[in-house]
Amino acid sequence: MVHRRPRLGILAYGPIQYHTPLYQRLARRRNIELDVMFLSDKGYHPVMDHGFGVPVAWDIDLLSGYEHGFLTRDGNHIGLFNRISKLARWLPAHDAIVVNGYSSPWMLSAIALCRTRGLPYFLRTSSHPTGLATGIRRRVRDVGARVIVSGSAGGLSMGQLNEQFYNKFGAKKIFFAPNSVDDERFASPPTVGRSELLARWGLGDGRPVIMYCGKLYPGKRPLDLVAAVKLLSQEVTTIFVGDGSLAEHIRTSLDPSLGAVTGFVNQSELPSYYHAADIIVQPSQAETWGLVINEAMAAGALPVVSDGVGAAPDLVSGLGEVYPCGDVPGLAVALSRCLERIQNPETRCHAQRHVARYSLERTAAGFEEAVLAMASGVAARR
Repeated sequence: MVHRRPRLGILAYGPIQYHTPLYQRLARRRNIELDVMFLSDKGYHPVMDHGFGVPVAWDIDLLSGYEHGFLTRDGNHIGLFNRISKLARWLPAHDAIVVNGYSSPWMLSAIALCRTRGLPYFLRTSSHPTGLATGIRRRVRDVGARVIVSGSAGGLSMGQLNEQFYNKFGAKKIFFAPNSVDDERFASPPTVGRSELLARWGLGDGRPVIMYCGKLYPGKRPLDLVAAVKLLSQEVTTIFVGDGSLAEHIRTSLDPSLGAVTGFVNQSELPSYYHAADIIVQPSQAETWGLVINEAMAAGALPVVSDGVGAAPDLVSGLGEVYPCGDVPGLAVALSRCLERIQNPETRCHAQRHVARYSLERTAAGFEEAVLAMASGVAARR
């Protein structure tokens, strides 16, 4: 008797650089039948990103290699009733659904439709056990989270804090499907070497390179890094890869021979920057994870993050440095420790081995474990 592979539907916001490599990997592994429904095509076509301050469209392949569709597309909007009808028809064509979070009305609608039709859904969210809300908003959030989490077939855990969230709100099962990136692409030899890349910005290659990658606005606290570097006892090269409201402030604060602000850098060029960096810094006030840390560590950079970064207990503790958010002297001390550590030529290999536990392959396996466990349970009850 030939057994049909379970059919998994993933409801996603849009094709973005972090998630589509997972869909392509799941399709290649062929352990389940995958079908992705995007709420829109944002990310595939240029859209103004107010954090970067420029129109953004990712320049890597986002749509080939897996079955997918769009609830609506740019320039081809359909009415609300028709979109709800389309979603209601799409959901029952699958054995299980993965819902990405519960903050969107569309994700909530999908959860409600799954529950009314007895269709199992798995929750994939980056939430932490406490969250950022306070007072009455936190109580409302907690009530809603308990209903959604406890009613799911299980939670797909991205990391330690996310697992605590699922446990707190009564997930029936938890499957480890870590936050990951296309680690093979970032680990591969870069197309542009370190010396050539630094020369592009008028920088020499004789100093350690500290890198920030992301949007340049106050919530990400890039100015903390500017201030901390000035407290170091040795000269370093500091590169801010990104754009945003603080870009010009940072640019004028840097010695042009010791640092640069690159502006927005798209995905195809990013691996060369990560390979040029010795240390990656994420000083954010609040970051549910921080996937730039995965990317940079896959290339061998040593991480330094604030305690507001969700990836800290998973990716950074025991290897890099975690410091109290906003503590500029503390950041300088953390950088000094890492500058000592990178003198060991094995440090890059240590970073790559450490982050390998959070690989794309492991995430794909976690999705499959969840769906296959659900399918086995259904078969056992028949």
